[in-house]
Amino acid sequence: MKKIVAIFKTSDGRSQTWSYPSPGEGKAPEEIRGLLERLTMLNLFKKNGEKLYNQVVSAKYVETVETIIF
Repeated sequence: MKKIVAIFKTSDGRSQTWSYPSPGEGKAPEEIRGLLERLTMLNLFKKNGEKLYNQVVSAKYVETVETIIF
């Protein structure tokens, strides 16, 4: 299973992780960055007055490999 994991900085400078399962592939890195930067424009994600997704720092694909034991 593949997912995209992005790291953001909060308005207080702390790190915040966001992930999206089954993102599909084929998008250019610039397009992914643009989509993630759109999240920073939303004022939906706040906690105690702190904006959780204030600035995009990085993004990567993470693939989980499951091995059945029994």
